[in-house]
Amino acid sequence: MSIVLREGERLIKTVRQHKMFLMPAIFGWPWLVVGLILVRYAANFTFFGYWPWVFVASTLIVLLVILYRIFIWKRNALIITDQRLVENEQLGLFSKTVTELLYEDVRQISYDKHGMNASLYDFGDIKIRTASDNEIVLEKIAEPDEVVEIINSVRRQTKRDD
Repeated sequence: MSIVLREGERLIKTVRQHKMFLMPAIFGWPWLVVGLILVRYAANFTFFGYWPWVFVASTLIVLLVILYRIFIWKRNALIITDQRLVENEQLGLFSKTVTELLYEDVRQISYDKHGMNASLYDFGDIKIRTASDNEIVLEKIAEPDEVVEIINSVRRQTKRDD
């Protein structure tokens, strides 16, 4: 995911959902193909003579689902620059929402970690409250404390430069 940087703008960090949330797609969907193989050979079921077609079709479907999930994960990002925050939310193949926040519009930023998994794998939700009292919530972000510290550091720097 890349954005067009303004003149003199510097990319600081790109933040995404924790990689752990890709694992169900990457390791879960292939079990469909494994299940079909087990049915084929353990039960000696040839899918009415269409076994090769069933195998190829199911493998392609599983690959497409995994690639789609990776595509969505990769495109959903919070881009932190030295001038603004840009949230890119990919909703589907042909649908996305881009929200741009200048640091002067950010009133409050916080994060929550709930549960043992969040503490063990270091992920949480980041909440950004704007000057218009809207709240942007970024869910299951990796290392939320570090991200909040980076954003606050850039906010302090931009206030000093003004």
